[in-house]
Amino acid sequence: MKVKNLFLPIVLCLPLTLSAQQTSDNETRDHAVYLEIGGGSLISGASYEQRFGKNSRWGVRAGVGFGYSSSSSFFMGSTSTRAWTVPVGVNYLVGSKKNSLEVGVGVSLGVYNLHYDELSYENVSEATFNDFLANPQKYPGNMISAYSDTSDPPTYTFGYRYGKSKNEFGYFFFGNIGYRHVAKSGFMFRVGITPTLNFGGNHAVYCGFGDDYNKVSAIPYIGFGWAF
Repeated sequence: MKVKNLFLPIVLCLPLTLSAQQTSDNETRDHAVYLEIGGGSLISGASYEQRFGKNSRWGVRAGVGFGYSSSSSFFMGSTSTRAWTVPVGVNYLVGSKKNSLEVGVGVSLGVYNLHYDELSYENVSEATFNDFLANPQKYPGNMISAYSDTSDPPTYTFGYRYGKSKNEFGYFFFGNIGYRHVAKSGFMFRVGITPTLNFGGNHAVYCGFGDDYNKVSAIPYIGFGWAF
């Protein structure tokens, strides 16, 4: 009788224990933080993400990103660019909570520090021009040209290059389509492709490679983080 009384509460508690375990295993993780390489973050960045509601497939992300280009691939006419950006977007998950297809759209707004060359020209006398031809080491290292024309009288010109920098506002729109994995521990892995778009103009950011100024481009991305 005592044994029966001992096991009865245990048997009665089993359904509650199993139910609690199932709830824990299927617990919705409505928040996430992750590091991203490529994509809407350009070179690298960190973002926070939140679902619109409990068990919602829709989510919103916001973060900070950094980019660098040693060519004019971001802005026309620049020789190098550093970027500090804020990517913001929405996404939708298709599939299970553990493995899903992630699709999204967003916009990246940022400040871009552009380095560029400014050219200037100076008319000089014939004597100065001839002295330059004979002793070029005497003249500034930023001199890029020295020429004369055949006009009457002839004109002698020196050209100079000056390195300049300025900050510009920049934008581009982006989408993303890729695979997302969330482990039971909360570890999150993302990988996919990010199409980009701009409408041209002085503030458009080109996300191609080299001096490719196509308004539509694509950047791969990979990310690691934690869902909770």
